Amino acid sequence: MRKSMVSRLIAGIVSAFVLVAGLHLSNPVQAQAADNNKVAWDFFINKGFTKAQTAGLIGNFVVESGRDPINPAAVQFGGGPGRGLAQWEGSRRTDLYNYANSKGKAWSDLQLQLDFIWHELTGKEKNAYNQIKATTTISAAAVAVRKYYERPSVHADQARINAANSIHSRYSGGTVTPPSTETSFPSLKQGTTNKAATTTLQYLLRSKGYTITVDGLFGAGTTNTVKQFQSSRGLVADGVAGEKTFTALVPTLKEGDSGTAVTALQVELKAHGTYSGAIDGKFGPQTRTAVINYQKSVGLAADGVVGLKTWGSLID
Repeated sequence: MRKSMVSRLIAGIVSAFVLVAGLHLSNPVQAQAADNNKVAWDFFINKGFTKAQTAGLIGNFVVESGRDPINPAAVQFGGGPGRGLAQWEGSRRTDLYNYANSKGKAWSDLQLQLDFIWHELTGKEKNAYNQIKATTTISAAAVAVRKYYERPSVHADQARINAANSIHSRYSGGTVTPPSTETSFPSLKQGTTNKAATTTLQYLLRSKGYTITVDGLFGAGTTNTVKQFQSSRGLVADGVAGEKTFTALVPTLKEGDSGTAVTALQVELKAHGTYSGAIDGKFGPQTRTAVINYQKSVGLAADGVVGLKTWGSLID
């Protein structure tokens, strides 16, 4: 009798152990699925992207979806049109919804969105795929994803690079040297589609006394004005606003300054999300706070003074 009871007790314990073990065996899959970054990392690595390229992709999705780990259910701040990891909008958002319907899944499903990204990269966004595959560093990959796949109005390249480096250090199985802050200027010429940087360029030219329309369009008028400025500074007057031209254009600004250059600064700060005040050309306490917050976010000395490095980081 006792032996039978003991046997049944042991059998019950073993059964309970097996049941618990079975539950624990299923948990790692669920836990892994909950780590959206790791799921995305494995997905892109398996598609043939390098670790640097994969980090560049996920780093962009961290910035776009506004969350780390990446958030496939992200809705654009303020109820705007952007949705999902890449903040798809317009016809691409419609394509996402149609793709989800064809698969019988919700548009906010992580695996669905990863499949849709691959669907785009091997279809309508093949050029983006080729540009990303041509990169060899994390920073180059992050910028290529922004430039050719995301194509946002706000570049925020430093934030994308920082996020990509963070992703790489967590999932690559190795370590990565922290990047130096990106402080180079873009190269702009007639016909460029970089409207944000062109707008800043036009404001800066106005701050030097030139009459120029600020419309973000680099046409013949802007080209001629750039040439005039370049000639006045002994630069090659080719109408291309590159590193040397921007270096000669940007002033050092601090609290108490005012004018069109401050307007350009405020436009850039607002585009980078650190300034919400009026675009009034007055460098007051709110502008200074925005400058300090931006400098902190990209690893610059947070002194509230806008010098060459801060300008170079702001203008993408």
